[in-house]
Amino acid sequence: MYVSYGVGIAVAVAAYVLTLIFGLDFGPTGIMLSIVAALLITMPYIGAVSKSIWAHLFLKFNAEIAKKVSDDSRT
Repeated sequence: MYVSYGVGIAVAVAAYVLTLIFGLDFGPTGIMLSIVAALLITMPYIGAVSKSIWAHLFLKFNAEIAKKVSDDSRT
């Protein structure tokens, strides 16, 4: 949840900066709607990226376990 929040904030800031770079004068309401639209569009990607970041921070790859799992004949 914390990683997803951070990635969402990064997307929101990127959407805001892009509106400033392209010189789009939406006003406060338009900028807020563009940020919300960007977050809604990228929501599946935010979830996937945040899960990947969390896994890389807290889980370690073990080659021996991976080999045992791939050699498992139960499936």
